[in-house]
Amino acid sequence: MCINATLTGDNVECKLQRVLLYFTRLLIELVDILSSTGKRVPGWMAVGFGTQMSNNPMVILWSNSDGSITLSQRVAPSWVMPEVVSDPPRIATLSSDLSTTSTNNERYVFTIPWDNTARTNLIWAFGAQNPGSSAEDAPFQFHVDAGYAHFDLSKPIFPISDEVDSSASAPSPSSSSLTSTNTIPLNAHQRMAFAHAVFCTTGCILFLPAGVLVSRWVRTFTPAWYTAHWILQFVVAGFSITIGLVFGVQSVNNGRHIEHLDDDHKKWGAALFALYVSQCIFGAFIHWVKPTKSTGRPLQNYLHAVTGLILIGLGFYQVRSGYRNEWPKAIGREDVMEGVNVVWYAWIVILPILYFAGLILLPKQLVQEAAKKSLKEVSTNEEQSSLLAEMQVEEIGMHKIYQD
Repeated sequence: MCINATLTGDNVECKLQRVLLYFTRLLIELVDILSSTGKRVPGWMAVGFGTQMSNNPMVILWSNSDGSITLSQRVAPSWVMPEVVSDPPRIATLSSDLSTTSTNNERYVFTIPWDNTARTNLIWAFGAQNPGSSAEDAPFQFHVDAGYAHFDLSKPIFPISDEVDSSASAPSPSSSSLTSTNTIPLNAHQRMAFAHAVFCTTGCILFLPAGVLVSRWVRTFTPAWYTAHWILQFVVAGFSITIGLVFGVQSVNNGRHIEHLDDDHKKWGAALFALYVSQCIFGAFIHWVKPTKSTGRPLQNYLHAVTGLILIGLGFYQVRSGYRNEWPKAIGREDVMEGVNVVWYAWIVILPILYFAGLILLPKQLVQEAAKKSLKEVSTNEEQSSLLAEMQVEEIGMHKIYQD
């Protein structure tokens, strides 16, 4: 699919043709790709104004069995079927006299007001299956290919032939003007969202579990386990999660038609961050404030451990909702690679195995804690005996003084 553009006055005339897409008066001419085995006739063709699929206006056209052409203006809230908009920001008008549904020279032409921007960013797509209905809201199948293009409308106009040689290959546009979906550069909003995903994922399902595993496996071998535990949980994971949160907030700020806390992923993210901060404060409290009278392991220690496991479990859920739902919805791109899903499933199985395997050290831990408690009690009893002896000596001395 190729795209060319020409600006005339305040209108843009868009011409969608099988081999060439060109822009005059913002004139767009879309063309299907000629494959080595023959010509592929598109079932529908579309252009959108912007750099991503979600929340940007699109013009979608297809031919009908009676020779007519349907023009449908739509917007997709995410990587889903675009929905018809009754009041688009710019109204496109089909140019029936310039359009044709001829098998050898299929061409769709429409005009749309210019947005007074010399540099125009477009997304394009086409599908192989015709919707089979002339209704503007007719559903259609997923696109065969899609991409991104940009035009400098300040350039001079060069004449171009309306006729297409069906035996010729489609012209090869430069990579700077027409790009496949696999190489579309990320905009500021998308880059921030990607950074948010990287930092929050590593913080929630890598560093936090690492701190838990250190606590489970190392505590019976060295008292330094606690230092490693809080550094991983508070310093390393805290830095990663906080930076990820900042990138997430900034991603929303840079996005169009996106609001803070407008879906479950964002709301859960805010709640999990609050729970994480509370867990850190709770852990510090447990370490520094010990119960004065305790016959066994304090209840607050169990509560801290259970809360930590719940936090990690919710972190796994949040990461999955991010790459499965939020990324295609908010970013307007295809789902992430299947390898990401495989890694998530593998880690959510491996991590519990590592943790519960560490419970084999629990008897040793309980013995060590009991010995430590007994030693403390002996030390306390010795201190009490020494104090009692001193009091008895003082009492004998006082009696002697009174006798004298």
